Amino acid sequence: MGSSMLKSRAGRVASVAVAATAALALSAGSASALYVSDYNTAANIRQTQWTNSAINGVGYPGHGTNSWCWVHGSSVGTGNDVWDSNTDRATGVWGYTYESYIAGAYTGQTTVC
Repeated sequence: MGSSMLKSRAGRVASVAVAATAALALSAGSASALYVSDYNTAANIRQTQWTNSAINGVGYPGHGTNSWCWVHGSSVGTGNDVWDSNTDRATGVWGYTYESYIAGAYTGQTTVC
């Protein structure tokens, strides 16, 4: 058997620690601010902020959402064109959701993408 660092428990722990530290360092420099909320209706989570982009998944009330930032995109419903970059907390699906479908996002998510 080879003595690869990743095959030992200590090596795996060290690798995970290095990866976690790198991820924290990358996210610390990011311009996005987390806003935790929930979907107020079944809402498409799209690849981009445009209604003609692919759907990555659907967020449902009770799933919860991490909203990272907002951006202008397609106008939907009442003419609002604001979309949130968000992650469905239950499924891990990331994408853009029309902001009116995320509870409180209009006043809670103030960071521009």
